Amino acid sequence: MAAALLALSVPGHPETFGAPAMVRNTVGVTGLTAGSAARLGARLSWLPALVYLGPVYLTAPRKPGGPAAVWAWPMQPGPQTAAWWTAGAMFAAGAALLAVRGPRPEGAGSPHAYF
Repeated sequence: MAAALLALSVPGHPETFGAPAMVRNTVGVTGLTAGSAARLGARLSWLPALVYLGPVYLTAPRKPGGPAAVWAWPMQPGPQTAAWWTAGAMFAAGAALLAVRGPRPEGAGSPHAYF
């Protein structure tokens, strides 16, 4: 639902960044955050996304495609296939990890305290 509503609010053309890129990035970051919640807990689940997306935004090459379509998937144009596969894989992995482990319990005495 978040991806659909964000897509409606983003102007632009799909060949640049527009709505398709917004949907892809929402899906990928949701998976990253879900996996982080399973590993770090809900309070810190936002941290890996911030640590990853900030440097990617600053260092991604201006020319789309190539190896950057995988490691800099959030900065790729909307129809970039490799970026979609990467975001989809991140979503699937994060959702599966969260479904299997659940969010990490708060507190140092929990069985998942140290990954």
